[in-house]
Amino acid sequence: MKREEIVAAGGAHCDGGFVFWALGLTFAALGVASDAMNISLVLEPTSWLLLSIVFCLSGIASWIAWVLAVHLDAIEAKRKKEE
Repeated sequence: MKREEIVAAGGAHCDGGFVFWALGLTFAALGVASDAMNISLVLEPTSWLLLSIVFCLSGIASWIAWVLAVHLDAIEAKRKKEE
């Protein structure tokens, strides 16, 4: 990808990371609640935990992409300032 494309997609990555993180926490809460009530909410509690881990890690990956976009934007601004 080009630098401009990465910087332009930075906001979308940040929003996506937040959505994945919120879904991960929701899945963790569902797993804890279903285990506490000793029932199965479509999936077993362990499956909810694994799903939560996957979504939280996906959110972290999106935030890393956002950090890269901000970093590249800062480098470009510094370069323009020096010129």
